[in-house]
Amino acid sequence: MKISEFAEKNQVTTKMLRHYDEIGLLKPSAIDPMTGYRFYDEEQGRLLHWILILKNLEFSLAEIKAVLTGPVRSEDLVNQLINKRIEITSHMNEQVQKKVQIDRLITLLEKEGVLIGHPFELLHITQQSVHELKKNMPNLEVFLEYTSELLSDCADNDPVAVMRFDIRHFKHVNDVYGFDVGDQVIVACYEMIRESLEGYRERACLGRAHGDEFIVFVQAGRDELYTIAQSIGRQMEFFDFQSVGCLEQLGCRVGFIYAEKRTVDDIRKLIEGTMETIHMAAGTGSKYSVFGKAYIE
Repeated sequence: MKISEFAEKNQVTTKMLRHYDEIGLLKPSAIDPMTGYRFYDEEQGRLLHWILILKNLEFSLAEIKAVLTGPVRSEDLVNQLINKRIEITSHMNEQVQKKVQIDRLITLLEKEGVLIGHPFELLHITQQSVHELKKNMPNLEVFLEYTSELLSDCADNDPVAVMRFDIRHFKHVNDVYGFDVGDQVIVACYEMIRESLEGYRERACLGRAHGDEFIVFVQAGRDELYTIAQSIGRQMEFFDFQSVGCLEQLGCRVGFIYAEKRTVDDIRKLIEGTMETIHMAAGTGSKYSVFGKAYIE
């Protein structure tokens, strides 16, 4: 069929099809040597549909071409999809992060004794309060800033670690109960993790990684890390999620990497490494599961 017919049948533009032809992503089945007209077979619609699906999932055209024009190992494709899911979830929850920060700012203003109807200047808030507000921002860059401060205070042989927490079946919560309830669940879990770190206040910091995932940097060894992870898991196991609108009891996966400070050149490598530990902490039917490993550069 002609390019215009193929485009109309598959609800795309002829301009898009010409571009896909030029980059070798979707070549026509034939080209008239006299007129240069492009022709497509109906079966090529299947390939076009996959292109549109992957494009909608924010794969680049180069990534789509690599997936569709050559053999790809299933585990590589799964890892690509997992990474895309993380990116998309991060964008979706950008507003949630701001909401959490606004909630903390409201709490701070109430703590500072702000009176309705009275003149007020934000710059009059105490520096300590501002410091605490910034420290608790669910933001990766702020997390890295405080991690660097904590790391610089550690001795070379001090044990340090990065922990990653993932709420089980969080997408189901958003799908069934809505994003408002999802927000409440995130805030509740954030507070549970924060409370579990109270005993490590001077040697730990907490932040949001992506979507329903949280990260912690802590000066602690392997046994302490398991203790922290189990404490958070038990809190989630017995938390009344109905109080925040979720009628199901949720659990979590915890993955961590530990090392001696002297072996850590880039904290981002530890953070990236916890992605694998989360997948290894898939667990069984328990409400929470934990997996940890030593850092090997």
